[in-house]
This record gives sequence, structure tokens and C-alpha cells, in this order.
Amino acid sequence: MWARRGIWILILLLLRGGAWGEAIPTLPSGGAAPPPSGDWWGSPQTLSFRVYLPLVARQGPEAPPRVEFGLVFITSAEWPADAARFDRARQLGARWDRWPLYWSGVETSPGVYQWASVDTALRDALAQGFEVSLILLGTPGFYATGGLPLRPPVGGSILRRSEARTPGAPIAIAAASPPAGLYAPIFTDGTDRPGPSKIINPENRWAAFVYQAVARYRPGGVASREVPGWPAGRGVRDWEIWNEPDLSFFWSGSAADYARLLRVAAIAARQADPQARILFGGLAIFEKPNWLREVLTILQNDPDPQLRDAFGWYFDILPVHSYSYAWQTFRYLNQVKGTLGAFGLTKALWVNESGLPVWDDHPGPTWDPDSAYRGTKEEAAAYVVQSAAYAIWSGARVIFHFMLHDDCGNGPEAHDAFGLYRNPTPAPCYPSDAGARPAAAAYRLVSTHLRDAKPLWRWRSTNGRTDWGACSGQVEWFAFQRPDGARVLLAWTRMEIPATITVTATAPRGVVYDVRTGVATSVTPVDGVYTFSLPGATNYNTPTWCNPDRRKQGEAAVGGLPLFLVEGP
Repeated sequence: MWARRGIWILILLLLRGGAWGEAIPTLPSGGAAPPPSGDWWGSPQTLSFRVYLPLVARQGPEAPPRVEFGLVFITSAEWPADAARFDRARQLGARWDRWPLYWSGVETSPGVYQWASVDTALRDALAQGFEVSLILLGTPGFYATGGLPLRPPVGGSILRRSEARTPGAPIAIAAASPPAGLYAPIFTDGTDRPGPSKIINPENRWAAFVYQAVARYRPGGVASREVPGWPAGRGVRDWEIWNEPDLSFFWSGSAADYARLLRVAAIAARQADPQARILFGGLAIFEKPNWLREVLTILQNDPDPQLRDAFGWYFDILPVHSYSYAWQTFRYLNQVKGTLGAFGLTKALWVNESGLPVWDDHPGPTWDPDSAYRGTKEEAAAYVVQSAAYAIWSGARVIFHFMLHDDCGNGPEAHDAFGLYRNPTPAPCYPSDAGARPAAAAYRLVSTHLRDAKPLWRWRSTNGRTDWGACSGQVEWFAFQRPDGARVLLAWTRMEIPATITVTATAPRGVVYDVRTGVATSVTPVDGVYTFSLPGATNYNTPTWCNPDRRKQGEAAVGGLPLFLVEGP
């Protein structure tokens, strides 16, 4: 009976159209190849055998409606971008900008708001054509309820330091604590229930700030009438409620306090703009991996479930942050999807911060090649491609890289080189030549070829055979379809062992892009197939799921330099 059922399943799979009709690339039976030299992608050769998709590959998930790319800190209220900086971001293909609107920076005394620096930075970003997601965070000191005062930098992965400061930045001292008045009613009628004529309760300080910010910066809001040069019809729809609330560094309150923060923000924001989209604070996950579940459990027991459901549990988008370990992007997105599913929820997913800081370029710690959580310039380029592939496969709709320039990272003594570009001169930290790193070329390739891409299939192999083992699969494969029908094939080694792979062609010729430079090389299949050499992985600076001790073998934090093959229109 089971044999007969298996035959029928195989027949049905073979009859299916679309991606199921494609031939899958495989490793030849000979296994690994010696390290390549010269052009690392090799040259077309004859295929030894073929394995077809119905037998080995995992079909792609439902493609998200859009896949877009952004950068953190193209501009900000503290350090507004000049024309050159906006041009660099645009040339890379970024369409989104993300930066913090520090509450402590605009409410300078109780009830007194000074918006000028935010007005200018936001007006310019919107006029340049970027969509902007603003992060609302930073309790003013006079509303703090405990904890140490901070001037917290956004981003920085596990490298962030509690003593980090950005020199001279005009950010008032903020607190990570819940603000005073958080549990006061949202409206002056003593309830949290919204209504068209209701007034925000000024005793709920957080509600008042959120309402003022959204009312000012929504399309058609106060800023569009008061700020000279404000672009017509433009504004902010996407509001992130705090940054990394699952890190004690940013949020010293409880999960219940954050659930209240989120609830108040969603209701106040939509009172100002019914079309506002609310982002759960981007999750770092590594310190408190169960934070999302704890917050959702609080919301599950909301005293007004009808209101909770009407507001979609008080958020529309769930972002994650993932650094230094490419596969972690896949892991985090699937972890939060599973948590949401346990509560019967489906939300849009974003990757709001991702990247690999480099050690082998100024201002990185060039004296320390084993620097934890860092990598080389080439490894950072590989990371950009690999993390994006995992993110798109897992359904992320917007993917942000941290960040455009190095800026100050986690502070002037941290030696953080996160940027796709080095800093210009002058700069508040680490002045340099504004030169591009290889990751900039990788980002441009990803934003060009994977924007709105549809996942086709994913495969993991060892010596030419399917191997989905988390700790054993040697080569990772992804295939995506661009909106114009072209196929984008990505492949890389997951371990230090190089590999030779054979790829069944889907078009008369293809283009292979060097992810370090963006240089394109035309390739022609021989007898309908290509053969490529993949270099072994080299980055063991970050502990991984299968290699927590960072041994120079087994799973690497970043795979080897990836093949980036485009076939078709």
C-alpha cells in the first residue's frame, strides 16, 4: 500500500508545472574540488549526471506581495544627510530609510516639543523619494521611572556596549525605563477606547507624544502645512515602537510594560492617522528568546479582547534583527512565525537590521583577525547575499542593512565598521575617504535582482545528494524568479570545504556576477549545463548553531563567496 501511494505521489509531482518542472543543480559524485584560482566561478564543463526538482527540492513558500530593501541611517535628525549621502543610498538601490525619533530629543520639557531637527531630516529624506520608518523610543529623563540614563545608539548587534556614546550628538539624555503615566487612560474620558472626537489624556505622557509625532508626520499632517518645502502627499506611515525591547540595554521594563507601551502607541497613533502601520519593536532575540511569546501572552489576556482584535493585537509588522551569522536570519524569522502561529496570528515580517561588521578595514580592529562577530570585507559581501536569500525565502517584505556609512557604530572607541561605505571627512567619528566596501556591490546586486523576487526552490546538498541536516549540508542553494521571468540562482558552501557544482541551464546564456565588485561575466552552457567552483567558507568569528565553539571546521557563520547566476530576460 505504501509503495503504491509513493508512486502516485511521484506521478503527481512530475505532472505539476511551474518550478517543479526545473532541473536541479547537483554536485558531481566526485565530491569536493580543490580551491579555485583566478575567476572563482570556474567555466562551463560537461555534466556528469542530473537530479530533478520533484525528487530533491523544497518548493518555495508563498511570495510576499513586495520585497524591498532599505538602509539604516541614510539620514537622521542628529546627523542629517547631504546630497552625496542620499545619492549613494539611491545608487545602491535602497528605497527605505530607518532611523530613531528620540522622544527625549523633541520633548525638551514636559509638554514642550521642539521638532525642527526632525522636520528637516524627514523632509529631505521624503523629498529624495525614500520611504521612512521611524522608531519611537527614549523616555525623557523627567518622565523616567527608574534605571540609568542612556543615550542609546540604534543597531550594533551583540557588539553594542552600554557605555557607548555618540560624541556631540544633540540627543537629550534618555532612559530605558517605562515612562511615567504609561498606565493612565489613553483618553480624557477615562478609557482606552478610541472615538472620532476623543482627546488624548495628557497624563499619559507616552500617548501624548505618539499622537503628536504621528499627527505631525503622517501624509497631510501638521508638518506638511508648517515645514517649508515639505513634499506634497508625503509622510510617514510606519512607526516602530521602541528598538530591541528584548534587550535590557534598551528597555528596562517588563513584558507587561512593553505590552502596555505597544497598546497605547497603536491606539494613539491610529487616533492621529487611521492608516498608520505599527511595528513591534525590532527583536534582537539573543538575550531574551521568549520575549515575543511573553508579550503575546499578556496581550492574549487583554481585559478588552474586542479592542485588541480590532487593533490586530496592536501591531501590523514584526521585525527581527540579525547580525554576523547568515543562517540566523532564517532561524529568527521562522522562530517568530512559529510564535505568531501559536497565537493564531499572521503578520508581515521585516528584517530591520542585518549586517557583518568588518575587522580588516578602517576603523575595524585590523590587528585582530579573530575578532568576535566580525569578518573580512569579502565575507561581509557574502553575508549580504546570503542573509537576503534567507530573509526572502522566509517571507520578509522589507530588508534593511545596518548601515550606509560607519558613522559612530557603538561609540568612538568601539572600532565598528558596519557601513557599506567608510565615513567621509569630516565625520563625527572615524573620518576617512567615503570609499565603498565590497558589501556595497553585493547590496546593489541584491536590490537589483531580488527586489519583488518570487522564491522558486531551496536545496541543500552534500556530494551531490540531498542533505537537509542542519550541521551536515555542505552547499546551500536558492532559486528566485525576478518579475521579468529571469531566474536568479544563488549557491555557496556552508563549511570550509570547497565544492564543484553542476547547474542545468534554463536559458541559452547566463550572467555570473562577482558579489565583491558587481562585475558581470557572460557564461554559456555546454550541452545545457554549467559547472562552477565554489570556494570554501572562511568566517568562524561568530558562534553558530552547529559550531558554538567557533572551531575552524564545520558550519561557518558566513558561507563561502556565493555564486550569483542570472538567466533569462
